[in-house]
Amino acid sequence: MCNTIKSEIIVLIAKALYDKSIEHGIHHVERVYKWALRIRENEELDVNPLLLKLAVYLHDIGREIGEPHAYYSALIAEELLKEAECSEIELKQVVEAIKAHSFSYSKNNNVNPDVLGKILSDADKLDALGLIGFLRVFLYGEKHGRSLEVSLNHFYEKILKLHKLMHYNYSRKIAEKYTERTRFLIELLEREMNGE
Repeated sequence: MCNTIKSEIIVLIAKALYDKSIEHGIHHVERVYKWALRIRENEELDVNPLLLKLAVYLHDIGREIGEPHAYYSALIAEELLKEAECSEIELKQVVEAIKAHSFSYSKNNNVNPDVLGKILSDADKLDALGLIGFLRVFLYGEKHGRSLEVSLNHFYEKILKLHKLMHYNYSRKIAEKYTERTRFLIELLEREMNGE
């Protein structure tokens, strides 16, 4: 079993390492954690709550290193989890969940998520939808020099398709509802861009 006290210290370290940005900072991580807890509860999933917390708080920790961020986050998580005296099985579960949360990384590297990975993946994708997700796309785009048109196109290429990638019924229902909100916001933006 992971040492509980050392695991909580790792969560504190992770919180300190994330910036305060809305798109991938600590606020995003905390929202993902809330979604993960809701998914676990609504689907009545038997998953270790400490491992879930560790997976969520470490899932984006490698973003500052670069892409693929899931790979770098998994590397960092592995070292931190060793410090927390996690068993090999626990360590592997968290690391694989982190790798699985990224659609592109898991697809390109044949990562098949277990329950922990599915919860993290769904929770992370839910935070990409709705008004918060809408804002995140443009904040990320501005930070990385994307034009308004490129950010808008990102919705059609990825964001509006996320509801189809959900693993659980609860996540899918929420995602469908939030996708409609996102569509509405895009329509408003496009109207304004066209001078309507």
